[in-house]
Amino acid sequence: MSAVATAVCAVDKLRLYQFRNYAELTIRFASGVNVISGSNAQGKTNLLEAVATLTLTRSPRAAVVGDLLGWGTDRCAVEATIQRPDAPRTLAVHFVRDVTTGRVGRSAMVDGKPRRASALPGVCPVVLFWPEDLLVVKAGPEGRRRLLDTLLAQLEPRIGDVLTRYRRVLVQRNALLKHLRAGGSGRETLNGFTRELAGLGARIHASRARLVQALDPHAARSLNELSDGREQLQLRYAPAHALPSLDEEHAERALLDAFAQHAAEEFARAATLIGPHRDDLAFDINGRPARTAASQGQQRSIVLAVKMAEVDLVRERAGLTPVVILDDVLSELDPRRRSDLLLLLAARAPQQVLLTTAEPLQDLGTLDVARRFTVRDGQISDA
Repeated sequence: MSAVATAVCAVDKLRLYQFRNYAELTIRFASGVNVISGSNAQGKTNLLEAVATLTLTRSPRAAVVGDLLGWGTDRCAVEATIQRPDAPRTLAVHFVRDVTTGRVGRSAMVDGKPRRASALPGVCPVVLFWPEDLLVVKAGPEGRRRLLDTLLAQLEPRIGDVLTRYRRVLVQRNALLKHLRAGGSGRETLNGFTRELAGLGARIHASRARLVQALDPHAARSLNELSDGREQLQLRYAPAHALPSLDEEHAERALLDAFAQHAAEEFARAATLIGPHRDDLAFDINGRPARTAASQGQQRSIVLAVKMAEVDLVRERAGLTPVVILDDVLSELDPRRRSDLLLLLAARAPQQVLLTTAEPLQDLGTLDVARRFTVRDGQISDA
């Protein structure tokens, strides 16, 4: 596939303060390929996580937000100058722990002015590729939902607030179900949560379904390239309950009906069993479910194809080439698929690539390395 003429978006100057094992750091990336090498547990992944946390306003890896704060500290910050075709932008996200409650709050800024966190995703689009993503085809559905939602939040900024609100209401509704099962009151409050969850869930469902519909041809084309036309890939959005794919109003009514039908089971289990938090993304290869029909090598090729599809869709929708973040992925691939990934990246150049490795990488195919860095104990130096 030939490169499409689009504008390049890139992280220029990155500044960290008390983020993970980085007390203070300022680093300038090149607009092309940046290779960050170092032994394990030195901070390579933390550096890429910082970029992802800034551009998405939440870490794609941390189970607990407080894990981002440096040991013994109550605050951390990530800031960066972003090069865009219109004008440079400065993004910042700060995390502060409340010493009374222990909760960690988040604040965001664009060009020095406070903004809602949902305003940052999409300013500098990113495509993330962690080693565990290679297992996304055969692993549980949570990773596949996260793949969709991470991309969706960057392409449809308003949906970020919907996803956040949905997660919040879901937690509240589950807590109330446990309270009711224990004999507590609040049935009318539960009905209110149910109606709100159905409305939010319908929007998420429709947005995800549209996203998969748009992503599918790009992924199919990429796998066709990787397999020399031997393998056909199809992506399908797979809701846990049958819903109209793109009609939000009908989807909301269908969700409300499903809540009513499963009310007794939800009370018995004290958990919300209906909604997009239980949906899935299905991969079919040559008309068969990839999770069971594809070999391990084919599953990895599918993941490569989907990641390149993300790059293509962002270029198409945003008119910007996203920053591609590869955390030690090349070492997890066999020589053939490593070569395939490098060729796919080269075909979509120019773009910024942030790539970490624990092993010296000399042969990167047709990718020209713009800068090399070495990480040791949270300190960065030019290689």
